[in-house]
Amino acid sequence: MSQKPDPLHAFRGRLLRTRLVIAAERGARAFWPLSTLALILFAALRFGGLTWLSERIGLWPLGAVVLVLLAGLTVLGLRAFHWPHRGDAIARLDRATARNVLTTLSDTPAMPTDAAQMAVWQAHRARAEQAARDVAVPAPNLQVSRHDRYALRLMAAIAAVTALIFAQGSGLADLTRTTGSAQAAGPTFEAWATPPAYTGLGTLYLTERPLQDAPIELPRGTEIALRAYGDDFTLQQSVGDTGELRPVAPGLNDARLSLQRDGQISLQRGGVELASWTFSVTGDQAPSIAFNGEVTRGRAGITEIPFTIEDDFDVAAARVVIARDVDAVQRRHGLTATPLDRPDLAVDLPLPARGGASVTDVLSRDFSPHAFAGLPVSMVLEATDGAGQVARSEVRNLTLPQRAFYDPLARSIVEQRRDLLWAPQENIRRVEQLLRAVSYQPDDLVVPEGVTDALRDSIAAINAARDGTPTLDQIDELAEQLWAIALMIEDGELADAAAELRRAQQRLSQALQDGASDAEIAELMQDLREATRDYMRQLADALADDPDAQQRAQDQGDEGMSMSQQDLQDLMDRIQELSENGQREEAQRLLDQLAEMMENMQMTLNGEGQGEGGTPQPGGGEGGTPQEGVQDTLRQQQELADRAFEELQRQFRQGGSSQGEEGLEGLADTQEALRDLLDGGEQGDGNAEAQERLDEAERNMGDARDALERGDGRQALDSQAQAMDALREAIRELDSAETGENSSDAEGESASGSDQSSANLDPFGRPTENGSSVEGTEIVPEGGSIGTARDLLDEIRRRSGDRARTAEERDYLRRLLDRF
Repeated sequence: MSQKPDPLHAFRGRLLRTRLVIAAERGARAFWPLSTLALILFAALRFGGLTWLSERIGLWPLGAVVLVLLAGLTVLGLRAFHWPHRGDAIARLDRATARNVLTTLSDTPAMPTDAAQMAVWQAHRARAEQAARDVAVPAPNLQVSRHDRYALRLMAAIAAVTALIFAQGSGLADLTRTTGSAQAAGPTFEAWATPPAYTGLGTLYLTERPLQDAPIELPRGTEIALRAYGDDFTLQQSVGDTGELRPVAPGLNDARLSLQRDGQISLQRGGVELASWTFSVTGDQAPSIAFNGEVTRGRAGITEIPFTIEDDFDVAAARVVIARDVDAVQRRHGLTATPLDRPDLAVDLPLPARGGASVTDVLSRDFSPHAFAGLPVSMVLEATDGAGQVARSEVRNLTLPQRAFYDPLARSIVEQRRDLLWAPQENIRRVEQLLRAVSYQPDDLVVPEGVTDALRDSIAAINAARDGTPTLDQIDELAEQLWAIALMIEDGELADAAAELRRAQQRLSQALQDGASDAEIAELMQDLREATRDYMRQLADALADDPDAQQRAQDQGDEGMSMSQQDLQDLMDRIQELSENGQREEAQRLLDQLAEMMENMQMTLNGEGQGEGGTPQPGGGEGGTPQEGVQDTLRQQQELADRAFEELQRQFRQGGSSQGEEGLEGLADTQEALRDLLDGGEQGDGNAEAQERLDEAERNMGDARDALERGDGRQALDSQAQAMDALREAIRELDSAETGENSSDAEGESASGSDQSSANLDPFGRPTENGSSVEGTEIVPEGGSIGTARDLLDEIRRRSGDRARTAEERDYLRRLLDRF
């Protein structure tokens, strides 16, 4: 008897998958209590709950209770579960259709049929088969919310996931690690590794890695803190010299270790290892510090020291140490005595407020009031890192910059102040006598009000100190008084206003460098505006009382003097706007220009010939010789050429930016003012050859001015070099003419020599360098070695400005000029 074919053979795969879906749904409903209990036991095991229970009721009773619960829930689940059969699958699939197509395919006719009825039946089956092909296996519905009304299964799942992520227990190992009910489980412990603060590294939580085989790299000096809760602990370590667990409270143990070398730390309890860490110590490299360029003299005698510091973590402190180089001092006048020992001058270098492993900055400090100012010194930079390691730079030997004084009386007082600081015991009597000499007839001195009385009081204080043994503090106090008097003479009534203006500028400049907030910048800008208004008001009063200063301002056409109060206000508004927009470097540049203009105003009032960014004055001056006038013009031209060369270098470093071109254009005004000194003048003193050379120099200066206006620095340097050559030729012509006249007229030579000798004396009656005796009354001729030395220096200056020479040769020549 043949077996009937299965009408659903083509759908057997879908029927099997549908039976599995039904089985999963029935299993979820039957075994959800069992799975919920399993998740709860897992969470309790990870969090140590089972360990806690085992310590109180015992491991075996606890295990028996757990097994009974698991077995009971398993039996209940098996009783509730029924494996689905084929009919269940057909009914589940037909539920997704409208006409029960799978049941239709399983049916057969109830009675015999003829051919027509059979044809109808076959057509019906064909439509059913077509519809059955679109029936899909349903997705399982595992929701058991009707049976678990309190969502116990969800709470158990959350507890299990939380335990898996956060719990630090080691599972069954903690539960079975026991020798009795009192020692059933390992305690909770915590451990941290905190690197030194200067490294900037964060704290490492070692508890998350209780068994660490790979070495953990940490800096030397890292503090390892370990805390354990319970009893019977032992700590073994090989990373430091000391470190052990100490009980700090019942059931609480604490240890602190300093990581000094490679090693391991192991925490044990009852002979069983709970945690182990291996450490590798990384060393801290010593910092490095160096000069980042030449030490230069800035505005008003300010010393500018560029430096750079590097460290692997952070620079804790840095400073510059300045020591007096006694052996390099020219021992003459008040410096012939043995100097008083003074401590080295140490000044902290500016460092970022938040620290940094790499620092490049410039220290700007006015050392003019210090005893070392104007003397040869040795300078070295020191840097200290967070580990206390100290690095030093190379030693620089130089003359410590100081403020220049142009008033003869002020310059004389500053010199005597220097001698008093140099050797108080030996020089105090001489200083008193010379100060009395220069102030012998106070009514004839043209000084600001109060200077005469202050100088008289200082002389009396020096006389009182001379009778005893003055202390170092007394000498410093006397020197401070003399310094204040010199400033009063040099600055006049503008001293206080100028000092306040400089302080406001320095505070704002420092704030721009430190990245201060907009509110702080606005407050400092207001201070600068008020200081500028006070300074301008006192400057106007001083000009009104000094016709000579008015004439100098008109003759020079100084840009700063022609600016109105509104112009200055607009400039300061622009500085504040740039700083608020984040353009701090541009704001600093404008602030430097403002400071330069303020200084130029002071120079004009004091009658200074050539200043930082100022306009030159005639060199000869009233009563000066033609040679002196041309020599002064040559000096000013050389200084201007040096500034043009520096500006060209800056332009080259900045890739030809507009900032460099603006600087060259600004020098064009100074070049034009210097040319005006020669334009149409008679400095040739009737000497046709000399006058021709001066006219040639005037034309070369005009060419240099035009080149500067175009921003053509190279052409400007060439024209300036030609102008300096012409000025040197004019000086030689004037020297030759004077030598011939002196040879033919001995009487004239005597008279001229007397006048020259008088003109070449300083305020103390000592001969100066321009042709005076060293001892007695012997006159040193202008020719000979002095003339040769002057020619040599002139030639070095000419070659240093020759652009056809290599940069290395020009740098070497400029260093020679700096030394001599």
